[in-house]
Amino acid sequence: MHAYKEYDSKGPDRFHKYAGRIGRHIEYAARIAQQSDFPDYRHGAILVKGSSILNTSTNKSNYCSFGHRFRRKASGHATLHAELGAILGMDRAVTEGATIYVARVGKTGEFKMSKPCSMCHAAMKHVGIKRVVYTINDKVAGSYKI
Repeated sequence: MHAYKEYDSKGPDRFHKYAGRIGRHIEYAARIAQQSDFPDYRHGAILVKGSSILNTSTNKSNYCSFGHRFRRKASGHATLHAELGAILGMDRAVTEGATIYVARVGKTGEFKMSKPCSMCHAAMKHVGIKRVVYTINDKVAGSYKI
């Protein structure tokens, strides 16, 4: 049985300017995204708990068996999204209550929408992530609680 559950991508989000801790973490996630080998969709994610950065990751085209548990079969095979890469190999005691920051960087360096997909949302919920902060554009970030 798959742990995948439908989630409302239009749920109650909060919006933030890039300032303070949010701005610093989003900028760092954007630098991580620059390391992705995807030419169009470069995503970076950092997992943060308290004031410590626990892990980072970029999106990759590798198959991800962990992500497959949370993906609908009709959606194709699960690739390693930045969010999944940031939580893989981490003990749940570490990820429980953490925040993940996700940035998508366009071809010319501008921020793009990076709200996690339903597969990533379900996986993050499974490991106890409490909050997601993601880029929307160059001026505004969004966030929601899981």
